[in-house]
Amino acid sequence: MSEPQSRDDLRASDVDRQRVVDRLSAAQAEGRLTLAELDERTRAVWQARTYGELGKATEDLPAVPQVITPMTSTAEPVVAENGESAELAAAREQRKREVAAWAAVSLVNLSVWLVIGIAGSWVYPWWLWVAGPWGAALVFKWINGGGSGSTSHGWRH
Repeated sequence: MSEPQSRDDLRASDVDRQRVVDRLSAAQAEGRLTLAELDERTRAVWQARTYGELGKATEDLPAVPQVITPMTSTAEPVVAENGESAELAAAREQRKREVAAWAAVSLVNLSVWLVIGIAGSWVYPWWLWVAGPWGAALVFKWINGGGSGSTSHGWRH
């Protein structure tokens, strides 16, 4: 019979490696690692085969604090001045940012196309291949509830 292996000897998965890379990135953002250290450790993590090798990449970093969230809340929902919930207001702001990004990129592409056309060589309106699918994706997202993890945050009320 074989002896039980220690956790350090067990093979790590790509999901395990990604968790360690995420922890290293957070440590770099906290100022605990330089970019060079982050790069070096990230390379080592993706080459690691076992949990023991993964542990070496973070052994000199403090443990990640455990955040405990209550299962239920007795607090009243936050309501904006106009009476909408904070969640709905955040979804509306996200929608505004998405439309602004789409409009800015579309306007830049349209401007480039117009400059080229005015310069004397009108070409196929290629800017529509950027504006059209992106705009359609935004509309589809809003019609179907506003995106991942949200419910009824589309334009319908």
